Amino acid sequence: MDLNYQEQSQKLPDGRRVPNRMSANPQERRSYENFTPAGFFDWRRWAPLAAIVISLNIVWWRQPLLHTKALAGAAMTWQIVPLFGYTLTIAIGMTLMMTQNFRSILSYLFLILSILFTFSSLIQTRHEIFILLLLLTGFCAAVQQNWFGLQNWLGLVLFSVLATYTIPISIFYVTNNFVTQRFIWQLLPMLFGFGFYFTPIFMPNPDGRKLSILTLGLFWVTVFSHEMAISTVFIIIFSLLAFILQFVKAKIGNWQHMGYVLMLALSMLLIYH
Repeated sequence: MDLNYQEQSQKLPDGRRVPNRMSANPQERRSYENFTPAGFFDWRRWAPLAAIVISLNIVWWRQPLLHTKALAGAAMTWQIVPLFGYTLTIAIGMTLMMTQNFRSILSYLFLILSILFTFSSLIQTRHEIFILLLLLTGFCAAVQQNWFGLQNWLGLVLFSVLATYTIPISIFYVTNNFVTQRFIWQLLPMLFGFGFYFTPIFMPNPDGRKLSILTLGLFWVTVFSHEMAISTVFIIIFSLLAFILQFVKAKIGNWQHMGYVLMLALSMLLIYH
């Protein structure tokens, strides 16, 4: 009986062997992070996915819309509709990519759909925006290929830059036909926010936890330099919760990814108001 109990304790609920938690291999770590079994129609599968998609779109759209509203005579037009389609489909593709261990075949379908939105005449005629959006989609496809070697700190840096500057700048430019330097500088907290909150997603291993100390420090520097207010306290709390979440015994599957992205969205809502 003791032998059977020991064998069962070394297996995940779906019957697979428990991976080594001290492993430096991100693929092995991700197998441990995402093992909670759920049926196709189980709400435990779809609730985290919906929360991540909505959170990403909040992060991308809030600051461009606020900055546009602050400009004299600026107004939103129907020209941003193709961009909304792009952000929705790319968010779904990125969510599937993250929650399925960076090897989701289904995510490619939504990445292709996002490309189709970029061929709208409202986007394609703006060549710089067209190229930027294609770069983000191309990265999401490339990062899932192990031979590119992007599931590490380099991939994290590239993702943070593309996720921060591609979509918000596209939204602002399509709406106003120009981009201000002030708007670009205001995106720095978002840049380091993506860098910190996505560190455990790209690197769910001891190296990632060490790197998160650096990315957390850089994020705090940009937060303190942006604006000091009572909301800053809550941003610090959210980032500390995300940092601690890396050390929690990972039995929550996709809910862990939802936690990181949700706290990123809450932080951005408090920073940009």
